[in-house]
Amino acid sequence: MNQNKNIFGDQIVKPIIWCFFLLVFSNSLHSQMSARLNAYGHIDFESVFSDTTYSNFSLGEQELFINAKFNDEFSFLGEITLNYSGHGNYRLNLERLRLKYNYYKNHSLIIGKFHTPVNYWNDVYFHARLFFPTIDRPLMFSKWIPVHTFGMRLQGQNIGKNNFGYDLLVGSGMGSEDIYKVFSETSITAAVHWKPTDEMRFGFSGYLTSMDDASKMAVHSHSSVEHEMNMYTGPLDFQMLNASIAYFGEKWEVLNEFSFNRTKTDTLGVSNNISNYTYVGRRFLEKNVVFTGFDVLYTGENDLHTYPYDRMKFILGYKYEYSERLNLKAQLEYYTNMNDHSLGSKYEFKIQMSYGL
Repeated sequence: MNQNKNIFGDQIVKPIIWCFFLLVFSNSLHSQMSARLNAYGHIDFESVFSDTTYSNFSLGEQELFINAKFNDEFSFLGEITLNYSGHGNYRLNLERLRLKYNYYKNHSLIIGKFHTPVNYWNDVYFHARLFFPTIDRPLMFSKWIPVHTFGMRLQGQNIGKNNFGYDLLVGSGMGSEDIYKVFSETSITAAVHWKPTDEMRFGFSGYLTSMDDASKMAVHSHSSVEHEMNMYTGPLDFQMLNASIAYFGEKWEVLNEFSFNRTKTDTLGVSNNISNYTYVGRRFLEKNVVFTGFDVLYTGENDLHTYPYDRMKFILGYKYEYSERLNLKAQLEYYTNMNDHSLGSKYEFKIQMSYGL
């Protein structure tokens, strides 16, 4: 057996063993602790119609989700994903690992790695596509959303009659690593939200960080591939504001995510960048949802973090829910540019089966 296979085996087997041990141990201490292990995954089919036309099946993220409660004050959450990394290999990612201390009523202190609460999507959905309203994340997630933060977080939930909530966290920046250089860059996030009804939520957030070297791989965002090709190696200041509106009722579903950020460099100065994602769904016959969406992203000509880029995406889709743990989505997407950039127009047709155990 070659070395790659040994590494792959260790990466797969060890987390499963630890998860199993956690469940067995929790059962033996049932009076003191409870734990739950869930598994999620999805399988995709995609056809792309542009200058080059192709189709393919893909095995999406497969996930283990661990939620444990030690007592009334302490709880634990872990999220591990397995996805394809190319050349017949798979990669295991530790998406979240956090310890939560509920120190007073609905107020908590959280330490570890968690999703940065900058918008509704990143705060409510985790990596399981079963719960996504559409097949894909908004475009802003591929460019500048800091998906993860490693650090310390103060949180309040469901406070008062309007269910007010807040998050204040200090932690790693988008280019920091989880182990060796956790705080080589730091970030500050402040977010508030309120839920006037169980179906509706409004939220606002602010995020800021500074990078000594903007070419570093952005391990805490989904733009790592682009940043590996970033030739700008100087310092960069990053500031971002977000606003979210979400309504998921019995018949109608609406989600709007707005994001504005500005980057500042010593060479080209300040660049203002903007993105907005809108989703509207209509449920009928209980298990069926038809939906549409519009997604737009624009970065300034002097931006050295994302580079000059603009993209518009139109979405038309359908979801059928076989059960709470199994659904099928079909989605037609059209991409185009607002300006004359290298990316041309294209159509994509996607089918996704999402499941949970």
